[in-house]
Amino acid sequence: MSEQAEAVVWRAFLRALADEIDGVSGGAARDALLRGVGRRMASTNPLPASTDTQALALEMNDRLAGWGWGSTRLRVSDTERVLLITHTGLPGIGGAGDPPGTWLAAVLEGLYEAWLNALPGADRSLAIRRSRVSSGSVVLKYGRV
Repeated sequence: MSEQAEAVVWRAFLRALADEIDGVSGGAARDALLRGVGRRMASTNPLPASTDTQALALEMNDRLAGWGWGSTRLRVSDTERVLLITHTGLPGIGGAGDPPGTWLAAVLEGLYEAWLNALPGADRSLAIRRSRVSSGSVVLKYGRV
């Protein structure tokens, strides 16, 4: 089977899986499951210690590029006292998700939170929350909830 044919089969499988999970679990349970998947991805793909947000973003983008999962930009918001994470290029699973094409957004919550909480000296009381989701990007805030 060619690489292109394999990609088509995997996309068909993922769409069917997304539809089935949504059909049996509902939004809150689905997002909890997907956050767990993101945490698992982070634990099996740890980041090296980074000295600043620029180095950290480079490490994150290296992992994301290897998976074909887009890229991220990190920025500290002094006014909100959070780390703003802007992720673009999240793979879509057809029109699944709200808004359409953003079904995997909860995976990013688990992924980034686990990566950040695993850094040396991390304050594990900090958490991720979705700030804005569109078909082109997901904005997350990492800080006190």
